[in-house]
Amino acid sequence: MANIVENKYYLKTVHEEIGLFDRKLAHLLKYDVFETEEARAAAVRKLERKRETLVETAKRLAADGVEFKASDLPRSILPEGVEPVIEVKTVEPEPEPIANAAGNRQARRQSGTHAGASADWEQSIRNYMQDKSKA
Repeated sequence: MANIVENKYYLKTVHEEIGLFDRKLAHLLKYDVFETEEARAAAVRKLERKRETLVETAKRLAADGVEFKASDLPRSILPEGVEPVIEVKTVEPEPEPIANAAGNRQARRQSGTHAGASADWEQSIRNYMQDKSKA
């Protein structure tokens, strides 16, 4: 059996699982078709039982002082009257491209580490064109 380390990451996972069970319950109540109401009630009880153990675990960890973000809390266990916290990430604008790309490319070629070596493909093309014109 695996040892569970009860830390803030585990609590975040428990909160995510509570949210998952909330969505499963909502789907079951709204869309799933059962032959009898007893079958529906049994399925609901099964999911609610699993969800309740997760809620108890989350409450115990929070009471033990495990830190968590308010944005990690599922909506179903938020205190009444509190709106869910939504984290908005700002995207920084990308730097403007260099206007004179050709000039930049020339400077880069001359300062390269392979200048004059076999990687100097421009010179090899010029030599090829000269040899071709002589023939």
